[in-house]
Amino acid sequence: MRLPPREISLKNLTERVASIALLGLALSLPGAARATLVQALTLPEMVHRSATIVHGTVLETHTEWEEGTARLYTYVTLSASELLKGGPRGVRTITFRQLGGRDGDRIVYVPGTPRFAAMQEVLVFLTANDGGGYPQVMGIFQGAFRPIPGPEGERRIVGLSSDAAASLRPERGSGGSMATPASPLEGSFTGFLERVRALVRGRAAISAQ
Repeated sequence: MRLPPREISLKNLTERVASIALLGLALSLPGAARATLVQALTLPEMVHRSATIVHGTVLETHTEWEEGTARLYTYVTLSASELLKGGPRGVRTITFRQLGGRDGDRIVYVPGTPRFAAMQEVLVFLTANDGGGYPQVMGIFQGAFRPIPGPEGERRIVGLSSDAAASLRPERGSGGSMATPASPLEGSFTGFLERVRALVRGRAAISAQ
């Protein structure tokens, strides 16, 4: 049985065209290009390049159009359990943003962009503030992680985007006090946090020399 053709109002058609145009704009931006092709980094390299590293819980997300531009951003606010690197002392909430989001019927999607949800526990590696005054996730998806249940009650770490793990390169073995895992995301979430803390301390010690 053939269904009658669906009527499309001029308003809906205009909104669809606008969404397609905005998607084209998003994909033409330098940050969006990295969403599908990012430079693979080791964990020490990502720690070094990040301005801020935060372990916390998502309080809320919302979308806004950037004033004076045609760019739609999703703003994510975290309650910081721990600032592993950077960030002003005493600050308990941090807001960062990522290109794309949904505003009514209009959707701007950047491939690979992680999705954040309220009450979600996350670990994010953030850039310095962009031109609008907000940090963003390193490499679009590369610096966003969360814990998941693992064997015997030990939590594992995974990327919020499926591409995150593939964008991290294994490290060569070192003679440090902590064993270097064969895979950057191998082991527990707690162990990954301690590895990041150790790398931050090591960088701070080198800078102090």
